[in-house]
Amino acid sequence: MIPESMIAGSTGTRSRFRRSIIFWFSRVYANAVSRKGVRMKWVLTLTTVQIMLVSCAAPQTQPTPIATPFVEPNGMLTEEQTATLGSLELVDDHPLYTMHYVGSYSGQAGLDESSHAVRSVEHPTRGSCQLGWACSLFATLGDENNRLFGRNFDWQFSPALLLLSDPADGYASVSMVDIEYLGFEGDRSRNLKDLSLEERRPLLDAPFLPFDGMNEKGLAVGMAAVPAENMPHDPNKQTIDHLEVIREILDHAGTVEEAIDIFGSYNIDMGNVPLHYLIASALGDSVLVEFHDGELVVFRNESSWQSATNFLLAATNGHPQGQCWRYDRISEHLEEFKGQISSQDAFGLLANVSQDNTQWTIVYNMITGELGILMGRDYSGNPLNFHVEPSGE
Repeated sequence: MIPESMIAGSTGTRSRFRRSIIFWFSRVYANAVSRKGVRMKWVLTLTTVQIMLVSCAAPQTQPTPIATPFVEPNGMLTEEQTATLGSLELVDDHPLYTMHYVGSYSGQAGLDESSHAVRSVEHPTRGSCQLGWACSLFATLGDENNRLFGRNFDWQFSPALLLLSDPADGYASVSMVDIEYLGFEGDRSRNLKDLSLEERRPLLDAPFLPFDGMNEKGLAVGMAAVPAENMPHDPNKQTIDHLEVIREILDHAGTVEEAIDIFGSYNIDMGNVPLHYLIASALGDSVLVEFHDGELVVFRNESSWQSATNFLLAATNGHPQGQCWRYDRISEHLEEFKGQISSQDAFGLLANVSQDNTQWTIVYNMITGELGILMGRDYSGNPLNFHVEPSGE
């Protein structure tokens, strides 16, 4: 259980309001709870807990200066860092952990390139739908009471972390992190609870490595690997990592338009694994953001659904069919049901396009704030379900 001392309320001169929330974990689906017009702050725990949080007005979408997080002069963990690392819980043996990030994480905390083993592999080739690059994403927007964002993350073995973050200058969010990027590999990744807090220290960089996520405004985002392209570069813009831009979106974009503005505010360093990004919101709109021929390209949803796999839509001359069987199968299903499917159907569709290397399957409900996770293609059981319920101002 997360002690009350770990819950950091935001302060400042902006207008504030208090909100009481309940967050619980279960292995059965919770009843859907409408959150239209209600702002939420989230607390992640394995037991029922009710607390009071302080929330702020909508944050600005301007580029956020990158600063180095505070570290004690003697190298010891700060009180907030200790609380963060102490909140780690194992919830699935794949493994999947949960962690609540306490305090500020503004700025890149010095990620060690040697730990980023996945960046050393070759990126997809043009026109391919390779097994190793089998991420599948979709947004269903046809039902205004049940808008979903689904995704398979398909890769080499990926121990995972579901991270709760609640920055003082941004929106609260949950995000999935592949902690092998942080140096936790193999058997060691399954025993993080046995490590000292100091040995867990690399987890403090987790906010900068989100692979997908959803924020309190009902904005969801996920990425997939694509063939390499020339990237635009503006010497007057700050350069950030291709995963760090997802963090900027989760923290500072309340709408799809604000997410697009964030992409336009930075140079994006794609490293050795170029990406494109599917973004959708509870408002019923979505976009696929790509980089092609040195330009930022935005594809808006033209129907009640949108999807992405591992090819560049910008390179198909408007003819995506036949590029990837997973894309075709998702498209056919969502077109048949006009972008209106249940969470159970969403998991079924993702199972239908899963691969041997599917690491996690996740469905976010952008309306209710619910999310369900299945690890390691274990489609025979119930998802791990997390739910946020706003309980009024």
